[in-house]
Amino acid sequence: MSNNFNGISPEKINLLTDLLEKSKTVNSKQMIPFLLNAAAKANEQNISFSDDETKLILDTLRKNMNSGQIAQMEKIISLSKNIHRNS
Repeated sequence: MSNNFNGISPEKINLLTDLLEKSKTVNSKQMIPFLLNAAAKANEQNISFSDDETKLILDTLRKNMNSGQIAQMEKIISLSKNIHRNS
């Protein structure tokens, strides 16, 4: 992991390491279910991320994604922001 992750707890690092490793085999059609499952797994472990941590995570994930996967992830981010604004 990069030095950018130094301020993140070991529990979060373990979750992220697993997520990053698994994301390498996810295709564009699987991206939405993959990210939703990752969010559910974090919730089950009572792990939440700050806005800065989330940005760092997404920036790191993008490095391993193709354009289709990035587009899917951007859709999820947009939908999530809309849901939070309307709740």
